[in-house]
Amino acid sequence: MINPIARTQEVNLFNHLTGNAQAIRNNIQNLKNIGITQAEILLRTIAEQTRNGNTEFIEASKRMYDKLYSGLSFSEAVAEVKPFLENEAAIKITPLGIAVMAKGWSKPVVFPKAENFKFLGWADIPANFNTNNLWTGAYGKKQPKLIMGAVGNSNIKPEQVKGGCALTKKELSAQYEGAIQDFYNPIIDYLKEQGAKTEDIGFAFAHSDCGVDKAVRNVVEKHNLKGFGITPTEYTQYLRGKEMPANEEFPDGYILADFPFPTILTRNISQIEDYAKVYGKMVGKGNPLGVFGGGEHAFARDAREALIGQGGANSIPVDIMRDKFGVVIPATRINDKGEEVVTNAARDMLERVNGNPYEQYRYAFNNFLPSSRLKEDIAQYDPQAAMATVAYAKLAQAGKIGKINSR
Repeated sequence: MINPIARTQEVNLFNHLTGNAQAIRNNIQNLKNIGITQAEILLRTIAEQTRNGNTEFIEASKRMYDKLYSGLSFSEAVAEVKPFLENEAAIKITPLGIAVMAKGWSKPVVFPKAENFKFLGWADIPANFNTNNLWTGAYGKKQPKLIMGAVGNSNIKPEQVKGGCALTKKELSAQYEGAIQDFYNPIIDYLKEQGAKTEDIGFAFAHSDCGVDKAVRNVVEKHNLKGFGITPTEYTQYLRGKEMPANEEFPDGYILADFPFPTILTRNISQIEDYAKVYGKMVGKGNPLGVFGGGEHAFARDAREALIGQGGANSIPVDIMRDKFGVVIPATRINDKGEEVVTNAARDMLERVNGNPYEQYRYAFNNFLPSSRLKEDIAQYDPQAAMATVAYAKLAQAGKIGKINSR
């Protein structure tokens, strides 16, 4: 949590960002002509600091490039410049709730006071976090015995579909979101049928009110699970919310957020990289992470960091649009630079596996999970059976459901 001294600094920065919102937006608007990615945030920052004559940053950026060129990770390289940069986002505690303001925004996002909402602070140093201190910070006592995660698309576009598609982006995205909910609902129902308590199940997701995150939120709310949100500040604008008119506190108005779950945010130049690292820790070792499609960002950041970088969630690729609707999104494509980039992380993972990735779960599913009508339904779809197996095993090993017998 933010200490009292830092909180004063946060308020000062918040007031500066709010009071100079239009001027700041005008200065960076020309650099925001395509979607926000980690590379774009980096380039934007370099351009601004170079234009401002920040000589310390310029020298540090040369060292950063040397590290990038030598093959070091982005985290190691960007550490060279971070000490010379000011924060680009801040919070302010107001009578309406906790307000977040970031460079380039026209108005702040306000998280109103809610029973389960808690702002855990900024994840500026991912190394300071682990699965236990994240979840106990969010909910107190002990972390949930089962933590689920999901990465994938924000939406599905017709141009992504092999051979074209007559459906609109809105229609395809609705199919995608509905399919993910239909994937998880029977699993949660089965776990509850076997005696699991929802208080023992956590689900980590991002704030965006679309795609995989919207679907997961709907599952969390339907089953009263312990939801936990993390997002790079750049993407916080896309959460579910309501435009509110100007008032004395916010003369340009504000966005009233509808997100009553514990929240942690990343900010500044490495916010997307930091988000991926912290998200991986939120899911945690041995817990099930569904990879429901997703492009280069999902594969190279969310999935890789959660599964490999943090050493541990059980990844379960689910090419759900192909399986449920026959909508084929290729694993990769060649971009304008002639580079191969991932367009469907789930399909990419499946094609890289030598064999059936779900086979390893089949024996446990058939022999250790108690029989029921729900189990019979889940058994019809291998990825769903795999997810149910990992989820059941985590709860059983913790003594929260049935038991895992040896035969």
